[in-house]
Amino acid sequence: MFRFVLRIAAALLLVVAGALAPAVAEDVPFKGTFSGRAISAVETGDLGVLLITTAGGGTATHLGKFKMVSPHLANLATLAVAGTQNFTAANGDALRASFTGQFSPIAGGLLAARIDCTITGGTGRFAGAGGGYTFDIVFDPATLSDVSVIDGTIELPDGD
Repeated sequence: MFRFVLRIAAALLLVVAGALAPAVAEDVPFKGTFSGRAISAVETGDLGVLLITTAGGGTATHLGKFKMVSPHLANLATLAVAGTQNFTAANGDALRASFTGQFSPIAGGLLAARIDCTITGGTGRFAGAGGGYTFDIVFDPATLSDVSVIDGTIELPDGD
């Protein structure tokens, strides 16, 4: 009888320990493409700094087909940018990130940048998400359009 009680106590201890164990996050690849266009540019009061909003869409792993809106500050003298990217998947789940970057002129009158983005959360399956990615972008000032490649990792919290 004593051994039976010990076995039950040990089993209960394992169940309780498992329930108290820290959740393990899952890192998944975040790779895709985006194309968009600057849809607004508003003066900020700081000389040469504009609040620009870019909108468009693309396709990415673990997001599928998405739309993205990116309000950001752009310094026209230094070509530095900082802002947010707000992705919305077809089912309505959202993924948010903040970023900073530096554009440089390239051939053809275009601007290019490798923007470092930090995932700051989301909704639905992205609630509590973290991680980061690079957003390699080529922007055409003549048409206000851009194309980008996304490459990084989303850290999804444990689903328990």
